[in-house]
Amino acid sequence: MRITVALLAAIVFVAGLRWGTFAAGGSDSYCYVHQAELWATGPLQAVEPLARQAPWPDAPLTFAPAGHIPSPTVRGAAVPMCPPGLSLAMAPLVLVGAGLNRPNVVFAIVPLFGALLVIAAYMLGSRYGSRVGLASALLVACSPAFLFQLMQPMSDVPATALWILAIACASGSSSAARSIRLGGPGGPVAPLTAGLATSAAILVRPNLLPMGIALGLFILVRPERAWRERIRDAAIFAAASAPGCIAVAMIQQMFYGSPFRSGYGPLVALFAPSHIPANASRYFLWMWQTHTPAWLIALAAPLLLPGWLTAMLVTLAAVNVACYLPYVVFNDWWYLRFMLPAIAIVTILMAAALDAILRRVAPRTGAPYTALFAAFVGVLCVFSIREARTRSVFDLARLESRYVRAGLYVADHLPPNALVITSWESGSVRFYGHRTTLVWDALDPAWLDRAIAFTRARGFEPYLLFERWEEPNFRQRFTSSAIASLDWPPMAEIAGQVRIYRPEDRARYVAGESLATDYPR
Repeated sequence: MRITVALLAAIVFVAGLRWGTFAAGGSDSYCYVHQAELWATGPLQAVEPLARQAPWPDAPLTFAPAGHIPSPTVRGAAVPMCPPGLSLAMAPLVLVGAGLNRPNVVFAIVPLFGALLVIAAYMLGSRYGSRVGLASALLVACSPAFLFQLMQPMSDVPATALWILAIACASGSSSAARSIRLGGPGGPVAPLTAGLATSAAILVRPNLLPMGIALGLFILVRPERAWRERIRDAAIFAAASAPGCIAVAMIQQMFYGSPFRSGYGPLVALFAPSHIPANASRYFLWMWQTHTPAWLIALAAPLLLPGWLTAMLVTLAAVNVACYLPYVVFNDWWYLRFMLPAIAIVTILMAAALDAILRRVAPRTGAPYTALFAAFVGVLCVFSIREARTRSVFDLARLESRYVRAGLYVADHLPPNALVITSWESGSVRFYGHRTTLVWDALDPAWLDRAIAFTRARGFEPYLLFERWEEPNFRQRFTSSAIASLDWPPMAEIAGQVRIYRPEDRARYVAGESLATDYPR
């Protein structure tokens, strides 16, 4: 069984490498990868001189690239919005990649955590039996929500892997637990390991701290142990969990000026009771569509498998859901990523409940219990993989490659003193193109022409870079500027989606000069 699980983990790791985006493109991915570079090489808050010198309103905001905000503690610097945990895990790989001259090594971190999640799901599922453990690992590995996030350098899979590992370690001994020397009942190693995993999980996703509190309370009230052991284990768990909480507080103090402030803004702007109905309906519908109604079998687990373990899993899944129901409402199915720890737990409960149902029904009907269980799991896995394919999971690398291609084009074709006025790709232009960026949708609508003149006076050559869907928004924002009309041919069009304009070309085009557009392959 362990060999099978190890093989499955290896397949997940290879799948993450094969179909992973390996791109620091969107705000989240650039935030994590850039922050990892800062942790590896420093400085953590580099000052952008233009952010201090520019005369327009909120100038520092216009020089903060995607996934970053102006530093509240260092004037002219930008700080990451995202939590530090994943970036800290990436930092050693940044150094390894630099030594090997292979910067893409950093992107292997999420596939590694994906493999860990499969192993942890097996460990936790095995509390109900090795067959349930294997089924849990398979079903988690095939989950469309998991696979979608496995392919991207974001924190959802790492956070989920660490939480499931923490729960598996805290939930007592099993053959799997003993095999990695977590100790049996009464041993201090299990709560220590659970606490360390919780500490890392909080560092990766601090807003899920309530899950750690709930897990600690279950360790404290675990019924089959004496009170002395419970208190000892809870104390060990709390002490081992503390470093992650302290580190988050210290880093938030350094970046945002308060241990209780994050890069995402005030809590009142992010959380509201009015969000709950919309989010509840969306998450339920997305689960129904992507994971089939079979996940509802998990609701029978408290009746079929009553006890401390089931109660703990149900509670932790509910806490994860409760943390996000009041959060900002999104409209894309892949925001199920917020629920990935709960999805993994529900998947395990579903497998355990199905196992319990078949064990009760099969003897009465003479049905082959093992074959029925395997068939059910197999059908769900096939459906999940097909659903993932339908939702472009295995096409993400191609879709995200435009960030890399556009950034490298900037590096190869724009002069060293180029200043790129962009928004959506402001992170990737900095990461791959190594050019200063100015975020146009943070720029005052009256300042476009003056901002171009200001940067030119300081030795920069401005360029405009957009994804095609951004261009109408750019025109609408700067209606008083002739430059915003974008009524001349771009100097380059990349992947059919990204266009680069040279502002000085407009006068030449209006004067009747013919301009050619480069379409790099």
